[in-house]
Amino acid sequence: MNEDMTLKAPIEVLGPPAQHFQRVSGFIGALGLLLCCVAFFADRGHFFQSYLYAFLYWSSFAIGGLGILLLHHVVGGKWGVVTRRLLEAAVRTLPLMLLLFIPILFGLKDLYIWARPDAVLHDEILQHKSSYLNVSFFTIRTVVFFAIWMLIGLRLTRLSDKQDVTGNPLLQDQMKRFSAPMLVVFTLTATFAFIDWIMSIEPHWYSTIYGAMVLIGQMLQTFALVILVLVLTQREERYGVKDSPVVLHDLGNLFFAFTILWTYLSLSQLIIIWMGNLPHEIPWYLDRVRGSWKIVTAMISLLLFVFPFLLLLSQARKRDPKRLLRVAVVMLVARFIDVFWLVIPSFRPGGFAVYWTDFATFLGIGGIWLSIYVMQLRRR
Repeated sequence: MNEDMTLKAPIEVLGPPAQHFQRVSGFIGALGLLLCCVAFFADRGHFFQSYLYAFLYWSSFAIGGLGILLLHHVVGGKWGVVTRRLLEAAVRTLPLMLLLFIPILFGLKDLYIWARPDAVLHDEILQHKSSYLNVSFFTIRTVVFFAIWMLIGLRLTRLSDKQDVTGNPLLQDQMKRFSAPMLVVFTLTATFAFIDWIMSIEPHWYSTIYGAMVLIGQMLQTFALVILVLVLTQREERYGVKDSPVVLHDLGNLFFAFTILWTYLSLSQLIIIWMGNLPHEIPWYLDRVRGSWKIVTAMISLLLFVFPFLLLLSQARKRDPKRLLRVAVVMLVARFIDVFWLVIPSFRPGGFAVYWTDFATFLGIGGIWLSIYVMQLRRR
């Protein structure tokens, strides 16, 4: 199979189990959102902290999916042809994530100190950054970011659908020409989005590596999802791929490469800040190694780098669906912990703490996202 051939949608192999999973995840999501409503009135502060964390985790699949889709159209490869439908379905959930971002706008004062006029009034640094960090500009930027991502995703999926109908090989070149500059646009907008949504929680702290580090983490998380879904739905004859171990091997290599890249960026940030030992930078790390957070930090190091690195060194493991699936599951769990580690210590610097709102928001947003994602696959 080559990239000029019409794709066969992998949804053919999902069938009744996918319908059942869609209904169950939708029910769990609805129940979780109901608990979110209770949390809003019972514990507003912790609700918004938990909601932001859950939103960032589940939006990673949609945003990371767009990045990988653009990457595939630029560099090519059979791995992208086989997984294209899985990535396009994730990208089609971007409107849902924009809708789910709205509650965050109502909690800006609870989440961001720069959104509180009284705090800005008594802080010279916040006053200096107020032209960028203000509620109106923050909202406009978020809408623009999502609009750009959705327009890029819409263009790519339409060209992909047209290729399926016509079989025109020239459409692949058209997608490549479109994706090359859009990959740059996507990288810039995603980087600024993560600076806005996460790094600005602590506006006195900054890192030039932060946005790229978060973006690579999201793409790594999406690769794990793609591998998970691909293995669970794998029927070689349905994909038109006779040498699926080769495709899995390519995905395993990309998985490995992005693991190394994420580790490089994370270590670079740590070394620069730790060696500099500046009072406005080092507290960010101190909050994340204090008390029980040390255990969480160690778990991230093991699950997000050491284990995947050692396991993916094996060529045989990258060609074995079941063994590669285990690595993908570990990565999804690791990212669950990593996003929590990135966000929550900014609000709970006194030590490690977990509240029921963390689970309610995660299940609420996650259940709805999974239900819509499977629906998008089934529709395509």
